[in-house]
Amino acid sequence: MITAQEIVGLLIGQVADITAVDLVKKCKDLGMRKVSYQDVGLDSSLPPFESGYHFRFNLDDKEEVLFEILEKDSLVLQAGYQLTLPASLFFSKAKKRHRQFKEILETYYGVGKAMNVGRFKIVNYGNDTTVAYISRVNVAGADAIILRVGNRRFWD
Repeated sequence: MITAQEIVGLLIGQVADITAVDLVKKCKDLGMRKVSYQDVGLDSSLPPFESGYHFRFNLDDKEEVLFEILEKDSLVLQAGYQLTLPASLFFSKAKKRHRQFKEILETYYGVGKAMNVGRFKIVNYGNDTTVAYISRVNVAGADAIILRVGNRRFWD
């Protein structure tokens, strides 16, 4: 079972410190299932990257999550996950999951900077080695929680 704490720890603790290939290996070692990489519509505003990797796993043995790693110069440009829940659950599971991940991020980074971009509610975080954000949005009748951690060397 992969827990919320483990997934955020993997992102925050590894994105700036290991190669993309090593992060892919860690994902496989945790039991994530490798699937074909497809742009999920969030990559257009990113710096150019060479490779993308997608994995699926069940968070806390519950909801299925899409985990993504983007590779640039053999390093991790950015990694993160996307969790999609039926909209009818928004006031329970999605809101609870969003709060859970936000609290974990704040434990590591401190208070984030909240902003609204269109229908996205985004909270940004950062330190000397990584930048991160968490967002929640309704897309096509489903609620999505997106968390990404980027390697700061590519964002400055």
